[in-house]
Amino acid sequence: MKVLVPTDGSWAAYSAERYAVELCRKYGGKVIALHVYDPELSLETWKAKLMRELLKRVQTDSDALEIVDRVKKLGEDAGIEVESVIIKGKAKPSDEIIKYVRQRGDIDLIVIAPTGKSHLFKLFLGSTTEALIRELGKLLSVPVVIVPKRD
Repeated sequence: MKVLVPTDGSWAAYSAERYAVELCRKYGGKVIALHVYDPELSLETWKAKLMRELLKRVQTDSDALEIVDRVKKLGEDAGIEVESVIIKGKAKPSDEIIKYVRQRGDIDLIVIAPTGKSHLFKLFLGSTTEALIRELGKLLSVPVVIVPKRD
């Protein structure tokens, strides 16, 4: 079984990461940790200005690596294989995730958090999870498990 866990590095996403790893540990399988970001995001756009003010940072390659490495560590601790995938894309994360799943063709399940870092920006950026669910019914036949944040 191949389980895709799209992650933005948020604490909500951490619950989905742990769930995916535990699922593969119990039933066998491999986790694919997927992180999507735009490394060339212009700081002149109003969205980026808002993000910069609220987050006080713009994501870098090393930030992306740190996010997928967190999932890799969870997998190592559980004794399962984790493949790390970083997509530097200009499209919405949900579009990049769908494109990746289609191209790969062997994803059995997607595990994702209901909200992530974009939760603060939902009015401005939309929700990756909501867009993913909305589009999956039309474009893909891969089941999606939404994992709430656990304390």
